[in-house]
Amino acid sequence: MTSRLKWLLISVFFSAVLAGGTAWLVTDWTLHRHGESHAHDHAQTDLHAWMHEHLDITPEQHEKLEPLEVEFENIRLKLKEEIRQADVSLAQTIRDPKMNEAAMNEALERLNKAQSALQKATLDHFFIMKRYLRPAQADKLLKWTHDSLTRD
Repeated sequence: MTSRLKWLLISVFFSAVLAGGTAWLVTDWTLHRHGESHAHDHAQTDLHAWMHEHLDITPEQHEKLEPLEVEFENIRLKLKEEIRQADVSLAQTIRDPKMNEAAMNEALERLNKAQSALQKATLDHFFIMKRYLRPAQADKLLKWTHDSLTRD
C-alpha cells in the first residue's frame, strides 16, 4: 500500500469519526433525551417534558401531539439501530486486512445516510409539531431547537 493511499485512508477514517461524533452530539442534544420521555424517568431533560413545562400545552394540543410523539419515537429507534449497524459495518471494514478504499467509502456512505436521515426526521418532527402550536409556543420551540443545535 503506497504512502499516499495510507494517508488518504487515515484521513477518511478520521473524517468519518469526526462526522459520526458530530452527528451523534447534534442528534442527542436536539432530541434532548427525547426517547426517555416515554419512560418518564428523565422528565426534566427531554423535549416532551420541556414542551409541557415551557409551552403551556393545552389538553387539545396534547391530544394532537401525542400520536406524533409515538410515531417519531418509532422512527427514531429504527434510525438509531441503522446507525448502530452502520457503525459496526464500518468498524468491520476498517479491521479487514483486505480493506480497500471502495469498501470503506461504501461503509461511510451507509453511516452518513443513516445519521442524516435521523437529523432530518428530527427536524421534520419539530416542524410538524409547530403546526399545532400557537405562534408564541412555536417561537419558543424554534428557539429551543436552535439553542440545542448551537450549544458548545
